[in-house]
Amino acid sequence: MAPSRALIQPSTTITAPKRFVLKNLLCLIIGLVMGIQVTLFWFEDATPMEWRKYSSSNLTRASRDPYSNYAVEYLFNTTRVLCWIITQPENHMTRAIHIRRTWGQRCNKLIFISTQEDERLPTISMPIEEGQEQVWNKTRLALKYIYDHHLNDADWFLKAEDDTYVIMENLRWMLHSYSPDIPIYFGCKIRRHVEPDYIVGGSGLVLSKSALKKFIDEAYENCLEAYDLLQIDQDRILSNCLRNIDVIAGDSRDEHGQERFIPMPPRYVIPTFNMSWYPIEIYHQANENVSCCSPRAVSFHYFTEEDFYIFDYLLYSLRPFGIFQNSSWDLPSKFGDDEVRLKGLQDANILPTTSASLTNDSLNKETS
Repeated sequence: MAPSRALIQPSTTITAPKRFVLKNLLCLIIGLVMGIQVTLFWFEDATPMEWRKYSSSNLTRASRDPYSNYAVEYLFNTTRVLCWIITQPENHMTRAIHIRRTWGQRCNKLIFISTQEDERLPTISMPIEEGQEQVWNKTRLALKYIYDHHLNDADWFLKAEDDTYVIMENLRWMLHSYSPDIPIYFGCKIRRHVEPDYIVGGSGLVLSKSALKKFIDEAYENCLEAYDLLQIDQDRILSNCLRNIDVIAGDSRDEHGQERFIPMPPRYVIPTFNMSWYPIEIYHQANENVSCCSPRAVSFHYFTEEDFYIFDYLLYSLRPFGIFQNSSWDLPSKFGDDEVRLKGLQDANILPTTSASLTNDSLNKETS
């Protein structure tokens, strides 16, 4: 029987190594696949918003998932907004600080313009004294500072007061329709009988990069001399300067004609108007059913310290069950230069009427 055992032995020594190799190879493949999946999951959650890359498949999830933030983050990266807040030393810790702690965190870049340095915000100090006669000069110098130091940090430049509240997601959604290469700006447009219409700045005004360039190149040096700084406010001066160099005063209303920049707190316009001048002087005819307020309102004015945190809670923390399931995540259509200019340089009364879905084709064009 010894010879038969000798014949069987070589067969056993040949097959065992093969099984061992196959088993190890299978384990290696499974471990590699699981490692890749874990790494991708960690990377997506850990990467900061401003550096995250978005594929078309990820972005189209926004149209299917009502709680997805991909569309919000996509606009954060493609419609960049620098927020600059006009303030003064006595308001640094009573007003401006609350913007930094609430909606200012959602700007692509946030700076505070004052006449005194304060590292707690921090502020950019303008080389002037505080006073009514210097308000326009502070605005003018701030625009020059932003042009010199931050022109390439954003596509749009939002000016706001230190008691203004801005819903940045709605602002970006509105601006998505427009190219920053068009000289245009938006805000709450006012019309009075004795003077040209202008954008009132309390609820904020936002300039395209082209509008900022045009102001510095054509109006910065020669716009100051034409106005009595004690008799006319900075908003009217800025609007007049921009009008004179053919910067378009855009129509900021939504597709239903409802206002998005509200120059007062919600309690003054809801449920009825409590400010007598507003329905009279608003540029587009106002009434309780049309003018206030758009479901995608951008801003309000005259907020108290408590208002900032109450609004932040209501907008970003409170979630009524089932309310957002029917929300649309479509982006607005893009307007071409000729389409915007068609209505004239003094008043671009163009309302977005169609929406562009988050499809693979449209998003590939946006991200290319």
